[in-house]
Amino acid sequence: MLIRQTALYLPAQLLGPLAQLVAIVLWTHWLDPGEFGAFTLALAAQEAMYLLFLAFWSYYLLRFLPGSDAAVRERIDVVESWVLIANLALQGSVLALMLRYVAGTPPGAVAFTVLFAFALTRSYCSHLAERTKASNDILAYTALQCGGPIGGLALGWLWAHLVRDGEARIGPLQVLGAYAVAQSASLLFVLLRLRLRWHLQRADRDLLRSVAWYGLPLALSGMLAWVPGNGIRFVVEHELGLAAVGLFAAGWTLGQRACAFAAMLVTAAAFPIALRLEARGEQDRALRQLADNGALLCAVLLPSAAGLVALSTPLSQLAVSTPYVADTIVILPIATLAGLVKNLRNHFANQAFLLARKTGWTLAIDAMETALFLAGAVLGLRALGLAGAAWGALAAVTVGALLSFFLAVRRLGMPLPAAHLARIVAASAAMSAALALLPPLAGWPALIYATAFGGAVYAAALALCYRRHLRGLCARLPFPSR
Repeated sequence: MLIRQTALYLPAQLLGPLAQLVAIVLWTHWLDPGEFGAFTLALAAQEAMYLLFLAFWSYYLLRFLPGSDAAVRERIDVVESWVLIANLALQGSVLALMLRYVAGTPPGAVAFTVLFAFALTRSYCSHLAERTKASNDILAYTALQCGGPIGGLALGWLWAHLVRDGEARIGPLQVLGAYAVAQSASLLFVLLRLRLRWHLQRADRDLLRSVAWYGLPLALSGMLAWVPGNGIRFVVEHELGLAAVGLFAAGWTLGQRACAFAAMLVTAAAFPIALRLEARGEQDRALRQLADNGALLCAVLLPSAAGLVALSTPLSQLAVSTPYVADTIVILPIATLAGLVKNLRNHFANQAFLLARKTGWTLAIDAMETALFLAGAVLGLRALGLAGAAWGALAAVTVGALLSFFLAVRRLGMPLPAAHLARIVAASAAMSAALALLPPLAGWPALIYATAFGGAVYAAALALCYRRHLRGLCARLPFPSR
């Protein structure tokens, strides 16, 4: 079941995040460091507003929509209508305050409209993606995951090549506008498909209490978890300015997005299976399913991170624009390790907390992690520059992940797939050693060859580690008789 569901979700998990990775590279060629810094700050601010004002409801739906009967779904629709209206008003108000007091200037009509449209449509796409995942609507989920990233990249590229003076005329506002248009098109398609309607009658108080008890700690937790991953850009901006944000964000965003891309290839289909088992009262099977999900996650995420660290120098030299290269070479490996740790915690250990409804635990760990980050990033930035800020963030997320896994295994009884993890680590180490033996790489063909070579070494090493399992599988396969 897990492999089948993963295959069905694969286009959404592959194409959208891949477009986001490509976009980060291309925007470094079209935007100078200051403009790129402004663009990444807008992305980070949008994610913060989503986490503050809408994520709690997304988390609630993902957990409780599967298995709900018609009466419960009707009460859910009423609450959702009010939540979406409130989110619209709150995001607009906060955006206006940010432009007025953080940027230091009153918001112009055009800038406010573009930023508001971008933030609102991206938030609603994120929310409805969680809802369609809970409902197992793979087509709608694919449209929401792919439409904005792919359409925004295509429209931005088209803008850059059609304006009169070429690439120099495109700026962060035009890039964000391109994404807003693409996200709006995805939303329109999904809203017509789902036929969602406003239900503005009085909300059910018991449901509101349930939402507050389950979702609000997760929203606060998500906001705290946002700080090490995205808030670091604001720390850099406060200390060194917008240009430094751009130089830092190229390597940091590539590392974070690459790990998220690898993780999302196999996670979208996994957690709903555990939820369905838990809804049937099969708690032990649900926990074992989480362990299987985690093993599959590690099988994809660990070699991806190891390969990216091993090839970070030639990739940085080839991918990003010249002004970004030196900082990206230093920051990309650290960002990759931080992304690896963060995704292992979010998509493995934290899911045991969600299954057991221990959202307060997640909140407490995220509060500790945020405090560690703020201290580590500021001290690291002042002592070692941009690389020091990255090391501070890595240290904070590592402590949070270790504590999360300890609680998930020891307190909640989640099995740890130690035998699978040992094989995956061994195969990843073999791949890293093989890549380290390659001569210096020059040019895209050599980098592509090295990537394929590393993947082949990992697959062969993993097959060797699982040779007994593979023989047993082959013995059970029906082969035609001669």
